[in-house]
Amino acid sequence: DSILVWFCLDYFADFLYIVDILFHFRTGYLEDGVLQTDSTKLRTHYMNSTVFYIDCLCLLPLDILYLSIGFNSILRSFRLVKIYRFWAFMDRTERHTNYPNLFRSTSLIHYLLVIFHWNGCLYRIIYKNNGFGSKNWVFGDGETADVVKQYLQSYYWCTLALTTIGDLPRPRSKGEYVFVILQLLFGLLLFATVLGHVANIVTSVSAARKEFQGKLTSIFNPNSTHTSNLSID
Repeated sequence: DSILVWFCLDYFADFLYIVDILFHFRTGYLEDGVLQTDSTKLRTHYMNSTVFYIDCLCLLPLDILYLSIGFNSILRSFRLVKIYRFWAFMDRTERHTNYPNLFRSTSLIHYLLVIFHWNGCLYRIIYKNNGFGSKNWVFGDGETADVVKQYLQSYYWCTLALTTIGDLPRPRSKGEYVFVILQLLFGLLLFATVLGHVANIVTSVSAARKEFQGKLTSIFNPNSTHTSNLSID
């Protein structure tokens, strides 16, 4: 059942990628300050751009290799090159939203969840390929648990590692020690990045509040910033 759901989601994503390519053929662009809307020019401009080749790369039919090597989700890793569309969406949304700080906070949480997800997938791949010599290093029911529980266990372990909360199972082999050390170092860098991002959000909120208070002061007390010289005859 999980494989069927996986295939349905995969090919639905491929359908969205194809629709996105069709939209690109009808997306206008500026040439010497003039918006171009001619369909022939739009098609030529898109097909001569790097974006077109990136979009084609993400649709490489590597799924055919399933017939020879079996099901392997790594074959669809080329779909990740489409992430540039997500970054463009985030940039445009942040510039046009009325609540940029809320949007930045939400996007920060989203980035963290995605990083934890990718890290959990990396751990799962290592675990599935006999890990570092002890498959019960993190959890002992990995083979009997269902797919959802396996995913949650991997996600939970990586969340503990990257947030440096602790309570991690003690490594047993040299490979496990190296892997955990790298995870903790990456977690420290991630924590520093998040802290800096939060500091920027707080600073921008404070700056906006000070600007608003300054405008209120100038409205209710317009003479507070001016000095007048009165002369008495």
